[in-house]
Amino acid sequence: MIWVVSPMMFDTESYTRLHREVREAVTASGDTRELRFLVVDDSAGTDPDVAGLLGLPDVQVLTPPFNLGHQRAIVYGLRHLAPGLADDDVVVTMDSDGEDQPGDVPRLLAALQSTGAALVLAERTKRSEPLLFRVLYSMFRVFFRFMAGITVLSGNFAGQRGDSLKATVHHPSFDLCYSSTLLALRRATTTVPCARGHRFAGRSRMNTSSLIAHGIRMLMPFSERIAARMLVVAAASFVAFATLLTLTAVGVFGGATALALTAAAGVLFTTTFISFLVLFSGFSQSSSVAMKGLGTP
Repeated sequence: MIWVVSPMMFDTESYTRLHREVREAVTASGDTRELRFLVVDDSAGTDPDVAGLLGLPDVQVLTPPFNLGHQRAIVYGLRHLAPGLADDDVVVTMDSDGEDQPGDVPRLLAALQSTGAALVLAERTKRSEPLLFRVLYSMFRVFFRFMAGITVLSGNFAGQRGDSLKATVHHPSFDLCYSSTLLALRRATTTVPCARGHRFAGRSRMNTSSLIAHGIRMLMPFSERIAARMLVVAAASFVAFATLLTLTAVGVFGGATALALTAAAGVLFTTTFISFLVLFSGFSQSSSVAMKGLGTP
C-alpha cells in the first residue's frame, strides 16, 4: 500500500487537485499498489471546506485539537498512521498546495524500490519562489552549512518504507522539525532531483517571521553538533583575542586604545557566541515539549 500524507491549512482547493493528479500520475506509472491519502487539517476543524474531502473514499482526514504548524502536522499524521503500517508499505509526505509536484511521486516510489533505501528525498533543483526568497534561502543554506556542517537540498517531499518509518517516527527530534530530522537520523537515503512547482490556488501564508522561525527549527535537530561547533569557535576566539591582548600588553601593538579595543572585541565576540548558545538551547528545550502528551486518535 502507498500512503500520501499532507498537512493542509485552508487549502482545500489546491489539495483536491493534488489528490487527483497524484492518483493519475501513480496509475500512469503502472504501479498497481493500493493508494490512499491522509490529510492533516491544521485548521483544527475551523475550515468548512474540508467537509468536501470526506466523501472521497480513498481520503482520510485527521484533525488535531489545535494548530500545530506545518512540520508538526506532518509528524502528527505519521504517528497516527504508523501503528497500522505493514513493513513493505510506503509513505510519501508532500505539501498540499502543488509546489511538491504530483508527477514526481512515481519517481520517488521507483527510486525507493530500485535502491532498497529506507528513505528517498526530493532534491531541489529549481525553485519557483520570488527572487528575494531565493536570495534569503541561499544565505540560509550557507548559514546552515556553517552551523550544522551539512548542506540542505531537500524539504518535506519524501518517501519512506513502512518499517523504517515505524522505527524512527517517535524520535523526539521530529517534534522539532520534520524535514531536517530526516537528515539528522542518518538512515540509508537516496535522492531524486525534483524542481519546485507553483501553487495550484490561493496564496502562501508563509511570511518573513514564520520563515525565520522555520529556519531556526531546522537547526534544532542538530543542536548537539551546533553546540560543539560553537564551543570550538568560542574557544578559538578566546585564544585569538587573548593572544592579541598579550601582544598589545608587551608592546608589539601600541597604545592603550589598541588594548581597549582588543579587549572589547574579545568580550563582545565571546559573549555573543555564549548568548546564542544559551538562547538556542532554551528555544530547543521549549519546542521539544510542545507536543508532549499530545496523543493521536
